[in-house]
Amino acid sequence: MRRRLRIGRSSRIVFYLIVAVFATTFAGCASDELSGSLRENQPPQVWLSLAPPEGSVGSYRVSISWGGWDPDGQIAYYEYSITDNGNGVFDPADTTGADKWHRVYGNDSTFIFSADLVADSSEVDPDDLKPVEFRQSHTFFIRSVDDRGAASRKPEYRSFTSRTLSPVVDILIPLPTGNDPALVSRVSTFEWFGEDYVTALDETQDPQSVRWILVPTDRFNEDWQATLDYIRANPDAPEWSEWADYAANDSWTTPELDWGGYIFAVQVMDEAGAVSPVYDEDRNVRRVLVSERTTGPLVRLYNEYFGSIVTSSTEGPLYLVDLPGGVPIEMMFTADASFYGGIVTGYRFSWDGDIDDVEWTPFVSDEVTIPPRQFSFDSHGFGLDVMDNWGYITRIRIRFNVVPFTMGKNLLLLDDWNEGEPGVGFAASNGAHPSDAEHDDFWRSMLDELEGFDPDVDVIDLKGASSLPISVLADYRSLIWSAPGYLGTGQKPLLNDIIRFVDPRRPRPATEKLPVNILAVYMAAGGHVMLCGERVMTNAIDSGTFGVGSIAFPLILRYELGGDQDGTYEDSEFGSKGIGELSFAYRSACLDVLDAASLQTIGGVWRGPNQSCAVDRDNDLQAHGLRVALPLGVGYPQLELRPEVADPGRAYAEDRSGLNTDIYSPPYFRNLCSQWAAVDPPRDCFEPIYGLGCVDDQSVIYSAPVAYWTDVYADRAPDVGGPAARSTVWGFHPVYFNPDQVKTAVEQIVYGEWKLPRRVP
Repeated sequence: MRRRLRIGRSSRIVFYLIVAVFATTFAGCASDELSGSLRENQPPQVWLSLAPPEGSVGSYRVSISWGGWDPDGQIAYYEYSITDNGNGVFDPADTTGADKWHRVYGNDSTFIFSADLVADSSEVDPDDLKPVEFRQSHTFFIRSVDDRGAASRKPEYRSFTSRTLSPVVDILIPLPTGNDPALVSRVSTFEWFGEDYVTALDETQDPQSVRWILVPTDRFNEDWQATLDYIRANPDAPEWSEWADYAANDSWTTPELDWGGYIFAVQVMDEAGAVSPVYDEDRNVRRVLVSERTTGPLVRLYNEYFGSIVTSSTEGPLYLVDLPGGVPIEMMFTADASFYGGIVTGYRFSWDGDIDDVEWTPFVSDEVTIPPRQFSFDSHGFGLDVMDNWGYITRIRIRFNVVPFTMGKNLLLLDDWNEGEPGVGFAASNGAHPSDAEHDDFWRSMLDELEGFDPDVDVIDLKGASSLPISVLADYRSLIWSAPGYLGTGQKPLLNDIIRFVDPRRPRPATEKLPVNILAVYMAAGGHVMLCGERVMTNAIDSGTFGVGSIAFPLILRYELGGDQDGTYEDSEFGSKGIGELSFAYRSACLDVLDAASLQTIGGVWRGPNQSCAVDRDNDLQAHGLRVALPLGVGYPQLELRPEVADPGRAYAEDRSGLNTDIYSPPYFRNLCSQWAAVDPPRDCFEPIYGLGCVDDQSVIYSAPVAYWTDVYADRAPDVGGPAARSTVWGFHPVYFNPDQVKTAVEQIVYGEWKLPRRVP
């Protein structure tokens, strides 16, 4: 048996010393040349651990990872190369040369591969800019390099196709004008908005780059199409700007241009290299004409009493406005020149002076409020000029005729209800309609104790009237206006012309006399108003905006008077509470929501399941019609239908219809639409007086307000003296109710709130 030699620690030390002595001795006898052979360096290996499947089609943004191993050393770094493959096959020459390889020290990275070739040219319509698919075939190579500089004998690779959807861009300014050129100034600003669809239409981001081109048509015999064809056929034309960062370039201001026609176009490119592929004259191309302008910036001047003047005229008409004395005249305006590529630079205004002597003020905000002025009498001129960056000026001139309000008389009654004579009356119509005489007698009895009230002088019949001069109201401190609601059927009351909402975005007709909401200015001057009549506040609705039969009730006046009833409520360019804030009904009458007991006799529909705040309602006037006005305010009597209209067999008997009536800011609707701030809670200026009493006391509209106070102008006292007081709105005709009960309620208004004097017996 062979024995294994064991050497202890001390013995090993001696052994190593002996070996060292021998090594030194022999070394002294050796030559300078190394003996033995150098071992050859082994190349490192590499592999792909994550990459797209071979031959796959996917996103242009790809995450790839790899690994490697060196059998006789360490890997120092990796190198990758990317080829663009014509016909889907890479060319070996694309990886030849050190410049084709890029060093990387990590084991993974996210790469952006180009996708800059249209996948299917048949999808491209030269006149319709839309996202289309772009593709590009690539091969990704990776190799490892060791610490002695040796690279993998064979790189690992993967071939695949990247794809994207092309970006699009729309010129925002100037606005599209079809085949007619947009009229622009010699120095104009073009604005655009681009959007990049990554790999699907719901996956968007900003484009990476943008470029633009402006080519004069005089090079092509003033031919618009030939000029555009030149741009389409020459993607590398010298007129193109350099590609610029999109995030920093969403507009371009021209140098001073010569007069004449031009084609302007803009393109965007995404990070994969896909470019908006076509030139669409509705989207990324504009025909523009640089010429002497005949208009200036678009100016919208707004006042709460006469509405809006919308104009771009350099020499507009002289507008005439009648206003009471003592009412502050406050105006605000917006101005915009971007639709023709201009910039609003300044404005000036004057009262009773030469506007040419006024210095220009820089236009630095979107909305300018002109400080209010107040006049007691006489005629006063107002002028406003708004100028763009090329010196074009829009001018507005207004002459205010200030009517002194003496308010020496107590009350004026306006009869705006057409009773349909002859052949009507409570007896003749089975209680359905009073005659003119019955209606007049009713109101005379309501006011027979009012000091100084003369029915022959202080009652005006408005039937057939086309206007009501503001001077008619100047002698009175209080006003009762009796009128029905109107939605485009039957004879229109004059009240409809007064309080009907006109969208301020609509240009006014070029007429000199501006209609004024005389009720608003009357209350602003300290006058007190009672509006009453069957559905009287429906006069605020412009049926032409909606179309008769398409108005959805309940109506949210804050947002919906402009016709928007789809639930996507947006604020107007005026004010901060939606377009309805500019209406008499919302602003002066303090009404948030308008509903009705029934829609049988007017155009309209109940809100359906596809509309915001849908209601479960029916048109059963027997169940929901007004039969009793329930007092919601302290001190008011209950109002019951008079016997000649509600006795058995009469038109409004309990087994037949109740009265149709407005419903104001009903609590049930607040519960449905509490997300709208103006609906829940009601504003402080709204105070209910009467609620709806109907046969069905379980109805959602039972006790909903049908009459209320508005105290928007409750602090306004007449300049000539007298108390400040609230105004009131009743959504039904009081003449249908017990006269004694109504008189007690009217006395609460006339003598209690308005402080008018009683006649001494």
